[in-house]
Amino acid sequence: MISGEQAEVYKVAQEFSLGDDFIYGINVTLKGKSGMDHKFNLVLTSKEDERNKIAVLQDISEDLISDLMEFNAIARDCGIQLKAVSVERDLTKPELNLARVCNIAIIRKDFGKEVHDIFGIKRLDENIGGLIKKGCIYMLSGPPGAGKTALCTQFLVEGAKKGEKGMIILTDMQGRDFISHVESFSYGFKDYYKRGGIEVLEISNRILKLKAGVSGDYSSVKNYIGTLTSQLKTLVAEYNVTRLVIDPITPLIVQDNDFLNQFFKALSVPQTYTLVTSGIGKSDESAYGMEQFFVSGLIKLGSDEPNSDIRKASVVKMSGGGYNEKPFFYKITNRGIVWYEEDDYGKAGSLFNQVVL
Repeated sequence: MISGEQAEVYKVAQEFSLGDDFIYGINVTLKGKSGMDHKFNLVLTSKEDERNKIAVLQDISEDLISDLMEFNAIARDCGIQLKAVSVERDLTKPELNLARVCNIAIIRKDFGKEVHDIFGIKRLDENIGGLIKKGCIYMLSGPPGAGKTALCTQFLVEGAKKGEKGMIILTDMQGRDFISHVESFSYGFKDYYKRGGIEVLEISNRILKLKAGVSGDYSSVKNYIGTLTSQLKTLVAEYNVTRLVIDPITPLIVQDNDFLNQFFKALSVPQTYTLVTSGIGKSDESAYGMEQFFVSGLIKLGSDEPNSDIRKASVVKMSGGGYNEKPFFYKITNRGIVWYEEDDYGKAGSLFNQVVL
């Protein structure tokens, strides 16, 4: 299990692009150029070059301005250029300005809290309106290449940054292929996976054989759903998972309304955010045209123009109301999913701009 302390360390390492090759120490004492000993709450050191250190200020008082000034001074005395402060609140404008002047990065320390930034993508999270809750099932749907897997991995990475353990269940891809695939677009995924912040599992032939034994009778359906969901919940409990992804859900489904109702109810895991994906087939919202009716929320992914690298996500359904259906435009990059300005999207095909005096 990844602890809050480890999650903070990994978040600092990611902020400064330190990669995997580092060590860290808590309450580290270093001697400055002045000859004085200085104590730091947290120090990360590169294994490649031990001179490359990151100092982190964690213990702050009500007078953060003074704390930042003192922290900056002792870091300079120790020859440390890379600095960060870990905070649990938004900084005031004077505090932000001082942090920028002193080149001190700000790390939000909100591990383990109920959050509204589910995906870590401001515009998309705003559209969802904080309506994604633990214990419910939410679905991403869209054609191949729409970004379902990319958004799922961003969902897991965002959770790992906060110390929330993630797990993805692969139903149509080998684990090695998946990990190799996501390296190109999911910033930070591999680091959290290697450190145990995210688990990757794949469906075995035993579960597929179990599904093949499902007939029209109630007992076979109940046996399949019970065996599958009980084993899944055991894994969630064993790994202390709070963010779960099944990508895609389609291979596990039997095409029957009553089955879907029972299946999604049994799949719900208390105290866990659960995200599943589905292609489109019998409807433009899901593979079988029924899944969307049995989940608590649906985010539809797609693209308006063939061969375009600009994609869009629309919140089609979200229990609780108050969400925004307006499309969110994005690109999949090596930094993850990046919001694309709607105004730029609308002008993407234009070669001319009107001159207005």
